[in-house]
Amino acid sequence: MRTRFAPSPTGFQHIGGFRTAFFAWALAKHFGGEFILRIEDTDQERKVEGAVSFILDELAWFGIEIDEGPGKEELEKLGERSAHLPKGGRHGPYIQSLRLPKYKAAAQKLIETGFAYRCDCTPEMLEKERAEQMARREVPGYSGYCRTREVPEDKPHVVRFKMPHKPKLSMQDAVKGLVSWDNPPLRDPVLLKSDGFPTYHLAVVVDDHEMEITHVMRGDEWLPSTPIHLLLYQAFGWEAPVFAHLPVILGEDGKKLSKRHGAPTSRELREKGFLPEAIFNFVMLIGWSPGGEQEVFTKDEIVRLFSLDRVNNASGVFLQSKLEWMNGKYIRDLTSEEFYKRVREFSPEIDSIKSKFLELSPHLQERAKTLLEIPSMIEFLTDKKISREWDKVIKKDVTKESAASLLNELKVLISELSGFEIEILDKSVREFAEKKGLKVGAVFPLLRIATLYTSATPPLFESLHVLGKDQVLRRIDEAVRELLL
Repeated sequence: MRTRFAPSPTGFQHIGGFRTAFFAWALAKHFGGEFILRIEDTDQERKVEGAVSFILDELAWFGIEIDEGPGKEELEKLGERSAHLPKGGRHGPYIQSLRLPKYKAAAQKLIETGFAYRCDCTPEMLEKERAEQMARREVPGYSGYCRTREVPEDKPHVVRFKMPHKPKLSMQDAVKGLVSWDNPPLRDPVLLKSDGFPTYHLAVVVDDHEMEITHVMRGDEWLPSTPIHLLLYQAFGWEAPVFAHLPVILGEDGKKLSKRHGAPTSRELREKGFLPEAIFNFVMLIGWSPGGEQEVFTKDEIVRLFSLDRVNNASGVFLQSKLEWMNGKYIRDLTSEEFYKRVREFSPEIDSIKSKFLELSPHLQERAKTLLEIPSMIEFLTDKKISREWDKVIKKDVTKESAASLLNELKVLISELSGFEIEILDKSVREFAEKKGLKVGAVFPLLRIATLYTSATPPLFESLHVLGKDQVLRRIDEAVRELLL
């Protein structure tokens, strides 16, 4: 079993692209096989600097091991660097722009065996031909003008595949089942461009064959091109791999998730505080299910359960709310120390409050959906000057003066407490509210804003306990002064 992920570095992969990588990796690992990374960079004009490094770094972040792929020397030829280099392999180069002699040799072989021909038609000739076809209301496409002409090798030309007359083709797709084509509307496609670069059709067939790929996973959009690839395999006399065309991922508006449609990259999700293991689990379940009610899986469980016959042929939906729910579940399952390490990436200053942070971590983990929410929740533990959200408590029936008076009474209450445990704080403040004839909904928020600055914090009394009695009394004093200014 040998699968591959073959992205094009024409941009930074969005999460839908990584789903193909996850499925291919899980299938290979399920059967104890090998997962290969190949960079399909034949579209040189649209190539984006840093896109290859991005792919390597993100796969490493997800914990996806690459068994074969471009090594340091190959990356340097592209002007790219990454700290996460694949092991290399015996089937390199793994970057298509470094494999041009292989494609030229393959195209020459097809010419010699009568399955391809050289074409020197100019863009102007092709455009004129297309216009005439459309005027006749014909399906536009190359007429085959050069099929019977001898175009010299030293003259600028492309190499075209000689499509057979009215071919009938079928294959057993691992996701879609039996797929058949009866005279597909295809006209002699270009295999090798005049600059020596191959088109996708030639490169993908040559590479998958030479790299001994057994199973090809790719998006639904490539299904119409599959007849060309099957015919190329026949022309070369090679066995075709098993194809698995994956259904598209839809956004919540029902449109295909894509870069243009605002699909998030993994880096964007990382910066929003999503965990790699949560994203991996979530994305694996878009279009695949092992059956049953379980939704949260370890990577090992997914590898053990994964199979192509459980991949759904219908499109799945990227639900942000579902990802947030799952991410929250993974956050709650972290140990306090691991949680601290993850949050530290978003808030390095927590080193100065580590012991307090660890004490509060169970309450933080219970509330958070993403790691990015945590820094604002723990700002009250620092000495940072933070504006109090007085607008949350100073309203028509609560004046600044009445709020300050109530806080002074709370200060007296807290200063006289014999202990500062959570239970004592909770009981004392509740009894205080009852004696004053107030609802806790009027007292708790005021105390929270005065001491913790904001309403977005862990539970009130747990936070006060961690903050400490002296600090709580000092902040109440400070809050009263603010109100009476």
